[in-house]
Amino acid sequence: MKAVPFYEHGPASVLQYRDLPDPAPAKGQVVIDVEYCGVNHLDIWTRMNVAGKKIRLPHVCGCDIVGTVRKSAAGFEKGERVMVYPGASCGRCAHCKAGRENLCSQFAIIGGMSDHDGGYAEQAAVPARNVMPIKKLDGKVAATLAVSYLTAWNMLAANGARKGKSLLVYGATSGVGMATIQLARALGASVIATAAGPQKAAFGKKLGTSHVIDRNEHDVAGEVAKLGGVDIVIDHVGAATWQTSIAALRPGGRMAVCGMTSGNDATVPVRTFYSKQVTMTGALLGTRAQLLEVIKFVQAKKIKPVIDSVFQLKDAPEAHERMEKGLHAGKILLSC
Repeated sequence: MKAVPFYEHGPASVLQYRDLPDPAPAKGQVVIDVEYCGVNHLDIWTRMNVAGKKIRLPHVCGCDIVGTVRKSAAGFEKGERVMVYPGASCGRCAHCKAGRENLCSQFAIIGGMSDHDGGYAEQAAVPARNVMPIKKLDGKVAATLAVSYLTAWNMLAANGARKGKSLLVYGATSGVGMATIQLARALGASVIATAAGPQKAAFGKKLGTSHVIDRNEHDVAGEVAKLGGVDIVIDHVGAATWQTSIAALRPGGRMAVCGMTSGNDATVPVRTFYSKQVTMTGALLGTRAQLLEVIKFVQAKKIKPVIDSVFQLKDAPEAHERMEKGLHAGKILLSC
């Protein structure tokens, strides 16, 4: 099969389009003919090894996997349309049995910073319990949901996003940013988003934000303060935004954290944090049950994720470069 592994960590140029052996499924696995695979910042972090975590090389990135079952296996029929819940776990511990697999001590993201190869390939072998049938769901839409939308849904649910609540999210054109705006608006919450430049600000407005703050022109915390602050901040940026996030919150507000694009080590203004009585929650993807909720919600509310671009598998390095340069507005996909 054709695939895009990397054999060493580094820039986008380490991604190599080449032939790899077809995956030999282990017991309990299903082989999928990959149709689309979403591109996420996690893929870039994995390629660059920002966490300093040793993983088996060569590695194939790609967490948002959509395709068809290659041959009948584990209760699935050949040709059945499926998508993959990307959280691999032991399936045996108390957390897994309770449906909280993302708390499992062995939890790892397929295609992420783990030894589990992902969907930058014509075929992918994944545990059968991670395979989810999709019927009427469009393949491109499905390839947006399992990381960005699931993570956003997890944070919104954990922090009570609903009618009457307001929230701030960074990067209206990013995967998590777009997902947060669309899901929060459908839940009835009002959304303030940030964007870099007028074109990206216009994109945020089209998604339904109440306000978009051009971070190139305005101080985000100051602008949010003028609007009365927010109840919830969705922070997927990391070190560069934590102080802004805490400053933007109203007393008793909640800050949800799921990323570290700008760095891992953040400084917290302790006095502001405790005097505002801020609650901070972390989100690592979400559960399989939550992904089912997201799929149903997206279909019921007729939410349409915006597809920025679709690259051929061989052009995965260019897809990474587009994301790294912040040129995208919506989801980048690979067609496999």
